[in-house]
Amino acid sequence: MPRTLPLSRRRLFSVLSAHSELAVILGGPFSGKTTLVDTWLATDPCPEWAPVVIPEPAHDVTPETYWATVASSLCTSLGVDEPVAAEGSFDSLCSILVRHPRPVMFVLDGVRSVEAIEDRVGQLLRLGPQVRMVVTSRATGSWAELVDGHPHRTIVGDDLAFTVDETAALCRLFGLARDQRTIEWITRRTEGFAAFVAAVCATLRAEKPDRVYGTDALDVLVDSTVDLVVMHVVAADPSLALSSRSVLVSAAPNTVTESSISALPHIDDSDAFLTALTESGLIEACSTDDDSTDGETAWRYPEVVHRSLLRVGSAEYPKELWDARSALIDYWLQRSRPDIALEHAVERRDWRCAIDIVEKNWVALYGSGSLRSLGIVLLELLPDDMTTNDRTVASLRTITGARNKAGEPEQWAFPRSFETILRLGSLRMQGAYDEAMEVCDGLATEPVPNFETLDGTTRHAHGLKYLNFGTVYLLGGRTTDAGTMLRRAHTAGRGVFVEREAAGKLALLEALRGRTHEATRWIEEELRHPPIMGEAEALIRTAGLVATALVALDRLDTGTAFRALSELGTLRHTEELWAAVMYARGRLALLSGVPADGLLYIDSELQHFSHRLTGISAVLVDAARADLHLALGEARAARELVDSSTHPLTAPARARLRLLGGDPGGAEVIVHRGDAAREHCPAVGAELALIGSVASLRLGRRTDARRHLQRAVVLAEHAGVTRPFVGVPPSAVRDILSLGVDLPIDLDPAMAEYGIFREIRVVVRLTPRERAVLDALLAGGTASTIAKEQFVTLNTVKTQLRSLYRKLGVHSREEAIAQAHRLVVG
Repeated sequence: MPRTLPLSRRRLFSVLSAHSELAVILGGPFSGKTTLVDTWLATDPCPEWAPVVIPEPAHDVTPETYWATVASSLCTSLGVDEPVAAEGSFDSLCSILVRHPRPVMFVLDGVRSVEAIEDRVGQLLRLGPQVRMVVTSRATGSWAELVDGHPHRTIVGDDLAFTVDETAALCRLFGLARDQRTIEWITRRTEGFAAFVAAVCATLRAEKPDRVYGTDALDVLVDSTVDLVVMHVVAADPSLALSSRSVLVSAAPNTVTESSISALPHIDDSDAFLTALTESGLIEACSTDDDSTDGETAWRYPEVVHRSLLRVGSAEYPKELWDARSALIDYWLQRSRPDIALEHAVERRDWRCAIDIVEKNWVALYGSGSLRSLGIVLLELLPDDMTTNDRTVASLRTITGARNKAGEPEQWAFPRSFETILRLGSLRMQGAYDEAMEVCDGLATEPVPNFETLDGTTRHAHGLKYLNFGTVYLLGGRTTDAGTMLRRAHTAGRGVFVEREAAGKLALLEALRGRTHEATRWIEEELRHPPIMGEAEALIRTAGLVATALVALDRLDTGTAFRALSELGTLRHTEELWAAVMYARGRLALLSGVPADGLLYIDSELQHFSHRLTGISAVLVDAARADLHLALGEARAARELVDSSTHPLTAPARARLRLLGGDPGGAEVIVHRGDAAREHCPAVGAELALIGSVASLRLGRRTDARRHLQRAVVLAEHAGVTRPFVGVPPSAVRDILSLGVDLPIDLDPAMAEYGIFREIRVVVRLTPRERAVLDALLAGGTASTIAKEQFVTLNTVKTQLRSLYRKLGVHSREEAIAQAHRLVVG
């Protein structure tokens, strides 16, 4: 589904905009609350208000953690430093709002798991009219108490369903031409739930967009798609995932009460299970005349969800749905919870489906530990005619420890591609990228097939293989090899998720190189694909969003970068591209003028990923942290991070460290090494050239400075970037402008807004003799005149000059004089 739906939900925009204090949007997991808010925000409804968008927190978030996140995001939006105080995070948030009374609009998404959220929101509203709140939640909580009697507050909940016109608009957005009867049928069959309508549109586009469906065929497609979405919600909720069977059983009587829940099998704590159902938004309170409830609170599944649970929970799941749509296998069963899918297939005695799930999900099932336990059950129940000459069954026997008729263990029978993917996945999660690249090197020499001549299954298998190779090379830092493999994956993976994931990683690769035009092309290609249902979406989207942020930052568009990184939300500890996220967040913190916050965030996240601080991850994190330390004037900490590095992405930080620390000669040495050019990193080259220009100016070489500056302009225009021009100290602006080179940016206002690096006043300790020689140089003396004045030999003065030049980091008399004016000499 597209990230925003600009052609739908507009009838609710005026409702949100009209209530200036508080708008609470209530709805279940299928209502499209987040999409509604994202679409509304995309229209820039309140340009005078500073937006603070907080994504849905983890289900086990603590209040202190949540409000600390809100306070940090508020400081970023306001461009102020976060105070360090002994008070709690919520009190800190309030004090920030009081000290900086700018209009702020908080958008708090998915707050059902935040303790006492209603009370806290009420406290924020009492701070004054400069605070506005938009909240989404699955739980009704006590929001009505905050809204009742207030003319500028509202609850939106009953009007979230799509109308026929909105369904038609969404079909057009997906490129589907559908007649009015089909549109009305989809709306009625899905009851207008946004998540179901969008999933049906995605399914129609993935099938044959121009196909005309009869009523029966359309019902099959809609029902199977709805089943997919419902099962994903169950599988994605930690409180329900392990009780999925009980969720299905609970739908048998559509009215749910405490007594009916307590009678369910496999439920030890009926109160906890009922709470999990209500908080998930799957069930909603209802009125009932049924005497069996005996005064108990009654709950009900929405009818479309009820029908889906009955279908999936049936021992005889409609065969025509399996035949017509393999979405339950291809999406939820394959990419979200294949272990539950395999369990259901075994329960239905659908042996071929079970074997199909095993064959397509070796990695996920083996990695989760489910393959052994479920495989034992499967092998015990398989009919005899499916146990002979079956490679998959032989593999299961190996994994489960089953023995053949002679009593000997079965031989390993994994297909080679599965073995490779298993091993690469394990090595990547350990951070063993060098070893993983060796595995890829051994297989990458195989001839590349003509993908057009292969059947779909074989072609997609090659796409998945090259995607894994490309990811390994990307994480290992071999960018050229990564680009080659990812392009192959994009071609071979056409039509499945591999195509989108390869495009996103190619966008990230080009964005890291600073090739924004190429990165933008791949970002647009990645956005062409609809999101994937299930947890895989959270992993696949990372590369494209980070690339979007990096491209925006290279163009000094901090707003776009902030929105892209906000969409990522809290990083999962399984996120392979975590370091790229840290790198982008570090750059955003620099341009936002909050380096301390950026450094604090990265350092706090490192504890979760320190075991994978190798390959490109180590380079990106060190480069980000070094620049943040430099912005804080902490040269020693920056030096410890990057001084021994030779990677192009750390070159600007290394050169900047020497420039800011009063060593322009050392900065020039790094500029002249040409690492950026060798790795095809034009943005890095532009940044180095600009640093080289400032270094040459400080060494008194204006001709060299002009040459460096002209190169910086050419590379920046080629790459389409402007960020490199704010990576030097503001004190250098006048000198740069005096060179008379046309720049692609108005430097004065850009530095005023984004310039953050300041000179680091380095103290140089000289001996009395060295200090006397330096004073003589500043007075216009030469080696000969100094020798006469101090009654020493010329060789003695030359020795003292060499020692002085070394300490000052220069190579000539002129450079020493210029450097002495910038340093603190003691």
